[in-house]
Amino acid sequence: MGTLGCINDMLQRDKENRELRKLNKERMKEHHKYLVNKGKNINLSNISIETIEEIRKNTIAKEQSDQIYLFKAYIIFAICLLGLFLLGILCYKLFF
Repeated sequence: MGTLGCINDMLQRDKENRELRKLNKERMKEHHKYLVNKGKNINLSNISIETIEEIRKNTIAKEQSDQIYLFKAYIIFAICLLGLFLLGILCYKLFF
């Protein structure tokens, strides 16, 4: 009789989970619609040309700093790989 209760409990949990998945899908759809429509009602006619130019300048500066940071990360990664490769060759020559 103990297994029958366990099976019934499992079936009840499966049924609850199905309902929760349906609710989560609906919530995700609503959230997606919210995110898609978020920037559509912005009125850009009130923004001055100086502000737009400043935003553009800041964006370009940020992109350049990101590129420099990424280049440095690639260089450090390449140096680490080269060091490991040379260490592997050294260990191979010493022990074999």
